[in-house]
Amino acid sequence: MIFKRLLFVTLLCSPSYLIAQMSLYEVYQPKRTTAFFNTIEDKRAIKKSFIRAKINDLPLSSKKEITKLADAALTQPWALLTFNQFNEFKTTGNRVNYQDHYFARRNKLNALLIGELVTNNGRYLNEIVNGLGLICEETTWALPAHMSIQQAGIGLPDVNEPIIDLFAGQTATLLAYTKYLLGDQLDKYSTLLNQRIDFELKRRIFDPYLVRDDFWWMGFQTTRKMNNWNIFINTNVLSSALLAEDDPHRRQLLIEKSIRSVDVFLKSYPADGGCDEGPSYWGMAGGALIEFIDLLSYFSNQQLDFSKNEKIHQIGTYIYKVHIDRNYYVNFADADAANAQDATKIYKFGKLFDDQRLLQFAAYVKQINQGNEGLDLGNVNGFVNSIEVNDQFKHIKASAPQLPYVWLSDVQVLTARENEGSARGLFLSIKGGNNAESHNHNDVGNFVIYKDGTPLIVDAGVGIYTQQTFSANRYQLWNTQSEWHNCATINGVMQQAGASFKATAVTFESKGEMISLAMDMASAYPAEAHVNSWIRTFQFNKQKGILTLKEDFNLKAFKESSSLNFLVNGTVLSVLPGLLTLSNTFGKKISLTYNPKEFDCEVETKEIEDARLASFWPNGLSRLILTRKGKQLKGSHQIAFRD
Repeated sequence: MIFKRLLFVTLLCSPSYLIAQMSLYEVYQPKRTTAFFNTIEDKRAIKKSFIRAKINDLPLSSKKEITKLADAALTQPWALLTFNQFNEFKTTGNRVNYQDHYFARRNKLNALLIGELVTNNGRYLNEIVNGLGLICEETTWALPAHMSIQQAGIGLPDVNEPIIDLFAGQTATLLAYTKYLLGDQLDKYSTLLNQRIDFELKRRIFDPYLVRDDFWWMGFQTTRKMNNWNIFINTNVLSSALLAEDDPHRRQLLIEKSIRSVDVFLKSYPADGGCDEGPSYWGMAGGALIEFIDLLSYFSNQQLDFSKNEKIHQIGTYIYKVHIDRNYYVNFADADAANAQDATKIYKFGKLFDDQRLLQFAAYVKQINQGNEGLDLGNVNGFVNSIEVNDQFKHIKASAPQLPYVWLSDVQVLTARENEGSARGLFLSIKGGNNAESHNHNDVGNFVIYKDGTPLIVDAGVGIYTQQTFSANRYQLWNTQSEWHNCATINGVMQQAGASFKATAVTFESKGEMISLAMDMASAYPAEAHVNSWIRTFQFNKQKGILTLKEDFNLKAFKESSSLNFLVNGTVLSVLPGLLTLSNTFGKKISLTYNPKEFDCEVETKEIEDARLASFWPNGLSRLILTRKGKQLKGSHQIAFRD
């Protein structure tokens, strides 16, 4: 029994140096011959027949739902895309007006395509053709917000410089699937349709992908850390090539370059599998990675085996390690408080590594979001993936691991819960890290507390993206600033962005029912904070349901009173001096105690005007501010949270 316990802790906390793996290209290279992918045409035919059979076997209820969505799409006019809308990102910073119309086109085509695959009677074919024509005639498939990649910079797109961004890649996959699954019907309508798809894929995607190495997301000419752009685009390019590129030589060049580029992504990924972009982006990062690997494995006739790569395995397990309850996940960085994960992607991780936790978590995610018979109808790629594995979920017990604790030492994120395997009681997550992470917020030392699976002390998350979101003025947005996270404001100074602004002397320990995490936050603040050290220590007694936050500080000078900020999803009620009750919008409560001789207490409300944030916090948020009394340069204080 002792051996099992020690093994469990080792698996959760494996340091980076214990995890070794071959790169994707090192797995691929020994098998690299001209004959290696010669079975692609055969694999295409087998896959297509399998998809058709699975669609035919769909229950009547699913077919009716799909037909209903396709019929609704028929009644919607095709969205108009204009240069003026496109240019708004440059002139006003607005990116939503163009994007809404852009995605409306693709969503309509997706619904019609899936509807035609299910009915197979030509009902939706005319409008599918119209959708293909509109998308093929677009000047660019990239979004206005991503045009900084082009030499002309943001503004109108240059038709002579095709830009491959996240959604140009996704559009390519949509057209590739349309040709792949409806090619015969399109040929009957006009033999020019499939030719046009081939032409646009070659001009907009395959040619620039093969010719250029300077797209930053490829990772070939930059030291910049890779994020979801790399793997999401590469996966879509690979998928499009495997489904729609008929020249074997060009196809192999595309395959090989995508493998080399994804290796840059993997190399920059931490060994603990932690996604510093947050779980909202995991589906486009780790989730895209498993699709990439699955495509390589299938179309190589299983000659490429990546199941020994422990880093990839850890990237998969990350998603259940940051799971709280239902659709709530730890939402540091640009992440939403709640999001529905893709059960099929989680399943593929579980299948590759024969990991029962991942398989059961996939079934859990599917059950709470789609039900046992539910399919992903958001896009044709997700639809195909889900119908291919849908039957497998019937044989898997749905369960969320809800581990007692996880310490991700590379990204410096801790999760812990009062009751293993349950959302009852307190759930805690803390982060160290630095302020140059992907989709960074200035939030070193930030933490969240959930009670019975519901948010209480929270991270507000991310608002609607605008030009400001990814500009030099990013940290003028309130929700990215440290004083609007559960952090300290030292000498009246907030944290600053940059890799050098980080947690130092980070130590984690677990003994029995006590979990401790300590860090020095001083380096997260600029020089004007006049701080030598600010050591924040968390001690979580799981047995008693008590979280103690202790801080030891040493200031160079006193400038103004330092304060502690706590963002509450609900109300703060003063019971006695030094005793507060925090109640969330779900009626769950915890107590907070502090020394009233050391702190003044203030509560302010934050009305949420941003529509994206308001969807999670419709009643706004409360910010509890505990401001230190006196002008001490050295000292300590302690805050306790009790279930």
